[in-house]
Amino acid sequence: MYELKPVTDRIARIRKRYRDTKPKVCIERFKIVTDFYEENVALPAILKRAYNFKNLCEKMPVLVNEDEIIVGSLASMYRGSALFPEYSVDWLYNELHSGKFLERELDPYDLDQEDMEYLLTKEDFWMKNNLSAKMDASLSDRFYKILGNNVTTFGVKGTSTTPVGHFCANYNKAIRKGFGAIKAEAEHKMAEMEGKLYGEDAKKYQFYHAVSIVSEGIILFSKRYAQECRNQAAIATDAARKKELLTMVEGLDWIMENPCRNFREAAQCLFLYQIAMALDGNLHGLTIGRADQYLGSFYEEDLASGAITQEEAQEIIDAFCLKVSEMNKISAAQVTYAIGGYTSGQLLTLGGVTLDGEDATNPVTYMFLQSAGRLVLHDPPMSLRIHNETPEELWKAGIETTKICGGVPTFENDEIIIPALQGRGLSLESARNYCLIGCVEPGGCGDEWPACGGPGQESFWLLPNTLLLAINNGQSPMPGPDGRLSGQTGLPTGYLYDMKTFDEVLEATKKQIEYFVDWQVAFTNLHEYVAATDMPLPIVSATMDGCMEKGADVMWGGAKYNSTGTAAVGLGTLVDSLCVIKYMVYDKKLITAREMYDAVMTNWEGLEPLRQQVHTEVPRFGNDNDYVDELAVWVTKVYGEKVLSATGPRGNNFAPGLYPVATHVLYGLISWATPDGRKAGEPFSDGISPKQAMDKRGPSATLKSCAKIDHIMNSNGTLLNMRFHPKSLEGEGQKKLKALMQTYFDMGGMELQFNIVSADTLREAQKHPEEHKDLIVRIAGFSAYFVELYKGMQDDVINRTELGL
Repeated sequence: MYELKPVTDRIARIRKRYRDTKPKVCIERFKIVTDFYEENVALPAILKRAYNFKNLCEKMPVLVNEDEIIVGSLASMYRGSALFPEYSVDWLYNELHSGKFLERELDPYDLDQEDMEYLLTKEDFWMKNNLSAKMDASLSDRFYKILGNNVTTFGVKGTSTTPVGHFCANYNKAIRKGFGAIKAEAEHKMAEMEGKLYGEDAKKYQFYHAVSIVSEGIILFSKRYAQECRNQAAIATDAARKKELLTMVEGLDWIMENPCRNFREAAQCLFLYQIAMALDGNLHGLTIGRADQYLGSFYEEDLASGAITQEEAQEIIDAFCLKVSEMNKISAAQVTYAIGGYTSGQLLTLGGVTLDGEDATNPVTYMFLQSAGRLVLHDPPMSLRIHNETPEELWKAGIETTKICGGVPTFENDEIIIPALQGRGLSLESARNYCLIGCVEPGGCGDEWPACGGPGQESFWLLPNTLLLAINNGQSPMPGPDGRLSGQTGLPTGYLYDMKTFDEVLEATKKQIEYFVDWQVAFTNLHEYVAATDMPLPIVSATMDGCMEKGADVMWGGAKYNSTGTAAVGLGTLVDSLCVIKYMVYDKKLITAREMYDAVMTNWEGLEPLRQQVHTEVPRFGNDNDYVDELAVWVTKVYGEKVLSATGPRGNNFAPGLYPVATHVLYGLISWATPDGRKAGEPFSDGISPKQAMDKRGPSATLKSCAKIDHIMNSNGTLLNMRFHPKSLEGEGQKKLKALMQTYFDMGGMELQFNIVSADTLREAQKHPEEHKDLIVRIAGFSAYFVELYKGMQDDVINRTELGL
């Protein structure tokens, strides 16, 4: 039996503070960046970003809180959120002017009145000088003509509210090499080039100059934290705390410049590099990767030498996880309807295999699961890599943890993901070293710039609405906020009532899918061009494999491997909708194509008996019925092949993915009715999961349906949610769940994630949130405390089929 051990008093205090503290907006970073940008208009972009980062390292407050043994912060106060005006500010000023900033229903933040007044004085400058404004200005009228199509999610204004993200830097290089050596390497390359800048050498020279600057900055950043610990040690009255602070001083003075010497230093270096990258480039899908592999050998060496005990190491891991939980980033109010609960996406990957294919499990693997389970944390999110030789004890630890922390960890199949990444161009060694990024996206660990989230929140692509355009001559039936229709945004493929065969429906849908994939690629590549010009990332590039060799930033294609991800939303809704048309109109001829068309266009109003017939009689995806499942295979093949044919500006191909984060609720809310009986505003299906409550034949049938999809093709990730009643895991239930997962993975499935909670418990939590503060659920791409979520998200979890084993 896998057992959770009690936490130390210190960790209990920090955990209580984390749960009791309301986040607050901190404007320190905003002020520092504003002053720098106003004074350094003429600097070339990569040097501007490098000096901006160094300036932040010199001037940001260094916060060392009581009880802390791992330090680093993006703000001047505990649970503070920094602002990133160089990326996007439209949403910020809209909310400030509306007077509703402090009245947000979801993910609320405090903000001091004087800070709010200062932010307003800088509106004119930042509205003209942020990345989102530059992206908006780069779009021609030809782009605007297709907006409002409800398939792509780019808008007219504010088209890059989140930056290019979703990657994993080479933390091992920061830990084991240090930025002193990286700086020396950059300066050596500059010295070799001086006076001989031929061809692209001038650009490379600027890159190496930028790496030297950021290396100097991050070393200084660590030493400033060392000085703050030294200051606190000088006045500490508790002898044990004084000794602890002085140990921290020694480590912080050494790390970042030099290779780490022990477990404590490696854990601190890992977190401080994470803070540095977030401070520079915004906290968006900033993935930590294979943390147990970075730290495992340090722990084993320290334990063997007597330098650390297991209990001391576990406390360090607990503290590390609580520091990640503390980090957060305020986003636009509407974003919280899709990514709520203060989640930050700093994903950890555990387990898996080594570079030579052996089991990679080590004691630190279990320590991270211990932290999530005994502290009941949804952040940092965790993914557990499963392979044919995964130890039985790790299976038990993973299942026990996910019972407590809904969806933490997710379970990922090495036997599918490794060949999927090889198909994307990664070597076998690099593929074996993969991590999960952002939500469920596989990517290289320190050697790939995968841009799994595309240009940011606009990576989401709405599958069901391609069918609506296909049967409505390329026009979305969903009115805009002003009540008007968008007009012709898709291809003129005709109307359903004129289509004589189901093959015509499929052909029209295929045309719309391919048309809007092309537009998605166009928007994404244009965004990358603007972002690469304006926002290079030298602090990431300093460690990423390939960049120093090529003399190129990750945004310029410097990484060893490159790709760009997409995220298709609502697969089950589209598949069921196609099946309803096939079954009701063309095969059984129960209604005419005109009646089907009118039912959808009128939002099923006055047609409840027909809608119920559709719900109860037509086969649905997720029940191991080839009649409908073959349509899922068809849809994913059409979408996947088109995405795979697309190329990006870094010499890369695009990678298809099938996951929604939680946008299936948000985008369902702003999408019209669909032929499967779904009414306008209701959620889409999530990931590759069946439509909520439409999987009727148990978990085995669902897994068989989902395994028919080509997961290897979808190398940007697939997501399958399942909810089990807690009683189903009693007795032999855990063995049955493990067998179910193994069978799915053997059939070719990529990923699984679970909520082990009853609908009754969830409904009770809605009624009495104060009694269920620590109830964690998996939404889709993230987990969160249930009571902190939008009611639509809560209902989405409740409405999922409650399964047994």
